[in-house]
Amino acid sequence: VTVKTSSKDTGKTAEDKDAHAPKEEPWKRALKTTTVELDVGEFRGHKVSVWDLLHSKYIPRQNREELLELYGAGELTLEQVKSVVSTIVSKAGAAGAERLASASAAGEERTSTAAAERSHGQQD
Repeated sequence: VTVKTSSKDTGKTAEDKDAHAPKEEPWKRALKTTTVELDVGEFRGHKVSVWDLLHSKYIPRQNREELLELYGAGELTLEQVKSVVSTIVSKAGAAGAERLASASAAGEERTSTAAAERSHGQQD
């Protein structure tokens, strides 16, 4: 006796796949689903997950690892991580904007000094 099964029966359902997939850590899921709204750089006007902020250019790798370790160990609450990350990103973004403004002002000063020198040379 040969039993034939349809190809539909041998395929895994989405539920079966989920059952065998590794589950995401609850603390990691919380970081990915908790959002913050900041007025800094590329995040301006967008809600961004704490996870994305942690992995942004504004958070040094060592700080990120330390925060994740403390949060994963239960020594920091989600709100504390959110607050620390928001503060670091805001300060880094403000410092970057300040540097950009200073560089722009310095460039304008050099341009006006050169123009004044050309003008003074033409008068002689």
